[in-house]
Amino acid sequence: MKWVENKKFISKVARLYYIGNLTQQEIADNLNISRTKVSRCLDKARKEKIVEIKINSPQEDYTNLEYEIEKMYKLKECIIVPTYDRREDILKDMADKLEDMFNRIIKDGDYFGIGWGTSLKSIADCLNLRMKVDVKVVPLIGGIGKVGTGIHTNSVARTLANKFGGVSYMINSPAILDSSEAKEIIQSDSNAREIIEMSGRVSTAMVGMSDIGPRSTLIKNGNFKVEEFNYLNSLGVIGDVNLIFIDENGKYIKNEINKRIITTPIERIEKIENVIGIGFGDRKLKVILGALRGSIINILLTDETTAKSIISSN
Repeated sequence: MKWVENKKFISKVARLYYIGNLTQQEIADNLNISRTKVSRCLDKARKEKIVEIKINSPQEDYTNLEYEIEKMYKLKECIIVPTYDRREDILKDMADKLEDMFNRIIKDGDYFGIGWGTSLKSIADCLNLRMKVDVKVVPLIGGIGKVGTGIHTNSVARTLANKFGGVSYMINSPAILDSSEAKEIIQSDSNAREIIEMSGRVSTAMVGMSDIGPRSTLIKNGNFKVEEFNYLNSLGVIGDVNLIFIDENGKYIKNEINKRIITTPIERIEKIENVIGIGFGDRKLKVILGALRGSIINILLTDETTAKSIISSN
């Protein structure tokens, strides 16, 4: 059986089971196949994502927890989603929450700044925006991630712009260069200079927060060596917000690596009206706390477990 025909058959079995409410034996009898074959088709339907099972359980009320964090760090908003076993489920819930927020704060003509991170990429993919607004999406950092994977900075910006119905801009430069001389050349380039200047018009930004441990995506992708992270750690760096390296109080730590990084300066980030920080998990707790203490972000999107850790860490 050809792959397409096989997929159609699997879809038919799945439809009879999940929508028609037939038992596996009834499906086997109707289609003249074995019950084992039906079971295999249903298993494959889930693996191939022909069928996706979603449980709409009542959402927890995190109002008090959100308010406590908002008050503690003088945030505009703290939005908390449940902690699931799968990271993907947490990010899907975050995307749903962001849709409601964007309906409130984004309007025609706005400039929207986007940082980099696998979480931001996943959230951008999951967003299902009903509203369409003329938004200009601007990268707040040079390119990180491989082109073609969807993780590259420009790819995330384009995905968001498509979801909004707006336009995106590209920065034709890596985020991490080989030397400070290369950074000076890039910053003098008209394209890079234009994008950097656009960041001054951004009214809402979404940024990721990363740790500097050996499991960091920046290590896995080959952007940094472990020795470089060890150097940053020796300076008191606990992580980065949009490749701005900070200490536990959210203060920018001067370092040699920054001399070859293309990113929006922290003083410009701090002037943006709405800075949405996305982060959750034990590895990111220190950098989340640093970003909160330093008021680098004023809107936090996290999960229940991390939120409770934030409270207990204060």
